Amino acid sequence: MSRITDQRRALPATTPEEAPATQGSVALVARQPIYGPAMNVIAYELLYQEAGAPAAAAVNVRDATLKVVADAALEIGLDRLAGGLPVHINYPRELLLAESPVSMHPERVVIEWVEDIPSSPALIEGINALRARGHRIALDDYAPRLNDPALLGVVDIVKIDVAQQTRAELAQLVPGLLKRGLSLIAEEVETIEQFEQCLQLGFQGFQGDFLHRPQTVTAQRMPSSRFATLRLISALQNEDYSLREVESLVSQDLSISYRVLRCINSSYYNLPRKVESIRQAIVILGVDSLRQLATLIALQGFDNRPVSLFVTAMTRARMCEQLARLAGVADAGPYFITGLFSLLDVLTGMPIGDLLDELPLAAAVERALVSQEGDIGTALKCARAYERASWGRVAYNGLSPALIRAAYVDAVFWAEQTQALTAK
Repeated sequence: MSRITDQRRALPATTPEEAPATQGSVALVARQPIYGPAMNVIAYELLYQEAGAPAAAAVNVRDATLKVVADAALEIGLDRLAGGLPVHINYPRELLLAESPVSMHPERVVIEWVEDIPSSPALIEGINALRARGHRIALDDYAPRLNDPALLGVVDIVKIDVAQQTRAELAQLVPGLLKRGLSLIAEEVETIEQFEQCLQLGFQGFQGDFLHRPQTVTAQRMPSSRFATLRLISALQNEDYSLREVESLVSQDLSISYRVLRCINSSYYNLPRKVESIRQAIVILGVDSLRQLATLIALQGFDNRPVSLFVTAMTRARMCEQLARLAGVADAGPYFITGLFSLLDVLTGMPIGDLLDELPLAAAVERALVSQEGDIGTALKCARAYERASWGRVAYNGLSPALIRAAYVDAVFWAEQTQALTAK
């Protein structure tokens, strides 16, 4: 149960505490965002791996795909994984050639045709059957020197690994694809500069870590008001503070106080009477829940950054917290703040070391943020590995793959819900 969620409100799907630690195979399912030109998320690609299988193994890809389709559609739910956005799923040759191709939510699911699948009349027939059912088809990792140009006639979206193409090659390739009415997605976009170059060329979608890398800021210091906000967030994490001290900290920022009360009085909490003061909010929600809600609202004051960054930070925070709880850690608060601050350098444009010099954080949290040391650092590494689908590194304190996956899915859903609740 979320610490900021009223205790009478249960999340509408299995929480990590309730997830069965089954002995059967578990499909680990993560999502990678596809961004639009405004750096907003326009879709997600679902990444998956059967727990225990080698990360690079192409063992029984048909069964693996069927399992992720079943998990995404039935056990987890597309809305829980991706909200109302489209999802991209890689289909192996076996499924594309099936007499009755597997089809799920054609209005939501974009089927990706992996680049190493050779073209054939039977394959084209299978793809056309899926298109007839309403699916859009994406050709992954397209390169004209490797792929049959005839493939472009049966797809709607072309994905290009921009790390494998020079700017001149892209400039020559892109106009012809756009003339065919195809949507273009740039993959492996690692920097803002690459993003801007691809945007100028006409790409409509972007995948990669370009939003997760700090930009170099020279001859510029973060405004003092931002540091004041970060110090407030850090101070709120002090477990020794009394109810009165927490109330005073939150009340010192009028904007945060107003937004906390607005959230609490929303239909999300559905309280029987209106809450009119921070003290009332603490009594009803509890000190821990009030700390967390105020922290999230304060961090969203960095409103010059894409919303997806805050969702990622909140997902990491919640997942680290849930992993700690599942492992029996008595105080999961430091795990939450570590996950939340793990993108602080990206959000502020300043090196993490310089930021930590200004903030009163616990030593264990600092070590986890700087070098991912200690148990908190291990939880953060697990959360980062899961979101990047680095399955070989997804591990924490002996927790089963089923529990780790449940922690991730719960974190994704919680972050999306909380962002909507706390948005300005």
